[in-house]
Amino acid sequence: MTAKSSIAAFLLLAATASWGQSSAGPLASRRGTAVATTNNVEAMAAAARAKVQADQRVQEMGATLTKMHTLLKQMRAKNAATASKDSAAKANLEMWSLMLEQLDKQYEQVVAAAKQREDLEARRQALYKQADEKAVAAAAAARAQQTKAAEQAKSASDAPAATPAATSTTTPAATPSSTSAPN
Repeated sequence: MTAKSSIAAFLLLAATASWGQSSAGPLASRRGTAVATTNNVEAMAAAARAKVQADQRVQEMGATLTKMHTLLKQMRAKNAATASKDSAAKANLEMWSLMLEQLDKQYEQVVAAAKQREDLEARRQALYKQADEKAVAAAAAARAQQTKAAEQAKSASDAPAATPAATSTTTPAATPSSTSAPN
């Protein structure tokens, strides 16, 4: 393997490692900033697009790692076929092995984080659904209470007007006052 191809491979590994560590990914500079929307449909569509982009980045990273593993196997096969005792080739293979091990660990962490994010999103959606159901139930209860109060008010206003004769016609006796005259 020449120095030029070794440098190219190293740059590929370094770029992949840095993309795996950043949450934004390689296309972050081309994407605009997130826009807060007031419409729930727009927000849900934006969240779906973000999820698709994140999944796509994870898949791209996995595909790149698969290609790198294939290349490492080819390099090992070539080195074994030539039965070379070149220490530089052995060091190069060792470097590739270590780097791929590290990238595999990072990839597993990214996949685990994506699964956690999906789980968190599912929990959030369940909480929103539960809150919506409670709000609907509370609104229905409030409407029922208003209807009941309106019926009671209507029946209360109809009842005194219909039965004025039922009330007592006697008046209470006057009670003497206990005020005294000034001295």
